[in-house]
Amino acid sequence: MSALERLLGEFEAQPAPAGARLAAAQALRTHGLPTRREENWRYANLRALEGVARFLPAAPPAPGTRLPPLPEALAGYTRLVFVDGRLTTAWPQPDAAQITRLPMDAAVAGDAAATMFETTGDGRMGLIARLFAPDPLSLRIAGPAALELIFVTTSGAAGSYAEIAIEIATGAQVALVERHLGCAAATLPPEAPASLNCSNLRLRLAADAQLRHTRLQQAAGNALHYHTLSASLGDRGSYSLAHISAGDGSDRSSAQIRLQGREATVRIRALAAACDSGIADAQFTVLHEAPGTRSDQLFRGIASDRAHISCSADVQVLPGAPGSRVLQSLRGLIDGKGAEVNLRPRLTIDTDDIQAAHGATTGRLDEDLLFYLLSRGLEPAAARSLLKWAFLGEAFGAIEPPALRRAAELAAAARLSDAPATELLQ
Repeated sequence: MSALERLLGEFEAQPAPAGARLAAAQALRTHGLPTRREENWRYANLRALEGVARFLPAAPPAPGTRLPPLPEALAGYTRLVFVDGRLTTAWPQPDAAQITRLPMDAAVAGDAAATMFETTGDGRMGLIARLFAPDPLSLRIAGPAALELIFVTTSGAAGSYAEIAIEIATGAQVALVERHLGCAAATLPPEAPASLNCSNLRLRLAADAQLRHTRLQQAAGNALHYHTLSASLGDRGSYSLAHISAGDGSDRSSAQIRLQGREATVRIRALAAACDSGIADAQFTVLHEAPGTRSDQLFRGIASDRAHISCSADVQVLPGAPGSRVLQSLRGLIDGKGAEVNLRPRLTIDTDDIQAAHGATTGRLDEDLLFYLLSRGLEPAAARSLLKWAFLGEAFGAIEPPALRRAAELAAAARLSDAPATELLQ
């Protein structure tokens, strides 16, 4: 029995599925899960889905269960904590006056473009989160706000799912932090079956709304992580995304950003660090649909040992988007005999009035620069770490606030092959 048949069977065995969940099951039944025959999924770890023992979400933690320690709270942020997909933070919170909780089904039904991305495009893995998310959350943010979402996975066998929709009102300025944590690898036996972690995040920015979004994936263990993101921007909307993949296991991120309003802007800074046999795969699609829109994409990745990193950046400038500006820069560093980096920048331009530049390079550490540092008395490991940190520095600079940047640096340093890398952060 295939993974799709098993997950649909487990879903249908639940009592009275309805609404958006039932529609998601029908979409999966009609269009199926992605396969490696699809160009955008060529490097994703999809075969491991067949080894998932159970798709149903983990049961609620028993009373008195000790959870992994949470990171220190970010000053000025409203924190919401999900444990195995269940919201454990009381709602509403006193410091969240600008944030309103809405019915999820209405939020899902109100965005036809995101629905198309999820049902027939690269966002199909997000439908699994919709099937099983035990506590979906839909929010409307009406004014200045800072929101921190913490996702903790405690089970090594059952699935963990999150479904989030956020609508940002006209002129609102929002900071959003996502942190995906997991159980320590030491607590899982080597022969433990892989567990499935899926998240589905929908963002809708009204005119003049601004969103600074940081996503840090640092889960430990042998889990399969699939993150799906869809965002739409109105007139003069501004979206800044910092995406850091620095966890164990297999990580796939699929994102589609639609610049629907005039002069809407998106800025993406993505970083991946993987070691051992880890996999980090990212797909960023940006659609320029209105005049004067701008997109800026930067990716930096380091694959150590036998790790595999890939990034596809696809920008489509439609006929109705004259005056658009596009920048792409993808760079990968191979640091192991069995390591692999695959980069794919793509531009589809259907208008004459445009400024665009893109490039992609993959290679190993520059031997001339390494020799220069060694000739100045640095130890080989320290010299290699210094060059790697310089390579990643441009992506780290986009992470705010500083406390979160520090956490991202430590997580990435732990995924580099040279142990002294963390000493550079002291």
